[in-house]
Amino acid sequence: MIVGNVRARYSHLRSDLKKADLLGTLKLPAGLRDFFRKPVTVQCSEEEIKKALKTREERFLQLVLMNVYQRPSSPYLKLLKIAGCEYSDLRTCVRHSGIEETLKRLAREGVYLTSEEFKSKKEVIRGRQSFRVLPSQFETRSESVGYPTQSSGTRNQPARSFVSLGLLKLRSPVTSVFFAAHNLFSHSHAMYDAILPGPAGLNNLLIYARIGVVADRWFARAIPINTRLEGLYHYLTTQFVVLAAKCFGPGFPRPEFIKIDLVRQIIHWLAAQQKQNKACCITTAASNAVRIARTASDLGVSLHGTKFIVTGEPFTESKRNLIEYAGATATPRYAYGGSINIGFGCANPLHTDEIHVNQHLLALFPNPRPVKTNGSCLSPLLCTTLHTAFPRMLLNVESGDYGYLIERDCGCALGKVGLSVHLHHIRSFEKFTSEGMNYFYGDLYELFEKDLPSEFGGGPGDYQLVEEEDRAGQTRLTVVVHPAIGPLDEVKMMARLRAAFADGSRGNRFMTGVWENAETFKVRREIPYASPRGKILPLHISQAKTKLPGTEA
Repeated sequence: MIVGNVRARYSHLRSDLKKADLLGTLKLPAGLRDFFRKPVTVQCSEEEIKKALKTREERFLQLVLMNVYQRPSSPYLKLLKIAGCEYSDLRTCVRHSGIEETLKRLAREGVYLTSEEFKSKKEVIRGRQSFRVLPSQFETRSESVGYPTQSSGTRNQPARSFVSLGLLKLRSPVTSVFFAAHNLFSHSHAMYDAILPGPAGLNNLLIYARIGVVADRWFARAIPINTRLEGLYHYLTTQFVVLAAKCFGPGFPRPEFIKIDLVRQIIHWLAAQQKQNKACCITTAASNAVRIARTASDLGVSLHGTKFIVTGEPFTESKRNLIEYAGATATPRYAYGGSINIGFGCANPLHTDEIHVNQHLLALFPNPRPVKTNGSCLSPLLCTTLHTAFPRMLLNVESGDYGYLIERDCGCALGKVGLSVHLHHIRSFEKFTSEGMNYFYGDLYELFEKDLPSEFGGGPGDYQLVEEEDRAGQTRLTVVVHPAIGPLDEVKMMARLRAAFADGSRGNRFMTGVWENAETFKVRREIPYASPRGKILPLHISQAKTKLPGTEA
């Protein structure tokens, strides 16, 4: 019986983790020896980025030739054929007009994939032709040394990926220049992120070690897994990489597991470093940075000299203000799922969440086909990868976000190497649905992180809108309010919420009226949902049907 159970569990593990992923993990010792062989200096990093910027057009053409035009199963090839674009046409346009202008022209002709199409949630429909894509059709597995990871599933089902050491090598130079721009080489560093299958913690610790930055502490959070055997595999793989990094490189600490509401351990570390006159830097999700800052303020501990590198969610003015109130500062990093790093925070920003786009590794621009949202239009960001080291090839693929691109000379180290395109006000344009109508929630951050806390108490992360189904199959929009806020005038708060939803177009007012008549809105006092990484977004869409108060049979 025991043997049968073990076999069954191992069979489940093999179905979840590809054989190639397991073999890639076994090759890690030799791969890490090579990974740490050559130190990464700021000067070499600057030269490498400049060289990559000069060769990006030829690399793009070669990548598309190999992974699209010479790959009959490629969904991008189907789109290009529908648009009537042969490789010779593409090459001529790129050499005459550049990558971005070529990609914009292709997008106008229908050569792009929405977020839902890319994730196979919807069929791709262009004219009279339609087809559905498979995630495996985008894989560009050029290197086999690395480890399997899984996204946090903040807005969608968790997506599996494979991070190669080649990808981490590719990301190292711009990370080095980013550290130089913010004077982070002299800081004591800590990571507050999950172990595998969460990618961010291990990815960043390896990159930091490669550029000569050895973290002092790794404060880790548990992450959901499918089976105990899979959890054991990821735990042992994490420890395996930690050991190998110490054998073949400068290394980094083993993870110390802490619960999301017990960040005092991190604050104690910060206070100890301050006593030694050491400036500190913590890399973590933006919600975690706010949680640390708020707890420090409550304890009367100043975070003066502390810098947060915030990731994983929009870095809003409300979050920045709370972090700065505690005496710290923060700079953002923006990435897509699958370890596709879009850019790093500018050292001389004009906007709170302003980043430099990694133009040497990808192309980014707003879709020329805007999305209509409640009477206005948004232009989703389209991303195209320019290197085979990325686990998936993107060609004009939406991420579900929008933002504003500008080109300027900021004077910081990232701008000086040629990364002149900046992105700011990065928000999601994904939607929640009730009573057959959609509402795009990209502008709810101001309401949930600033307006409601200022009027009813609390701060960012204390209010959340949850879309869920009751037992009757009715979609409800529940406002979850943290119990720590104390007494709350729910009637007044719901009136404030309805007014905010109805603000703007006549369509907004109509939708809000329908939802109100259907008794769609509810209030519930509990701790808002946090993703495995600790992110708390203003909207959480429940993946499972939830039993709500008052719906019992």
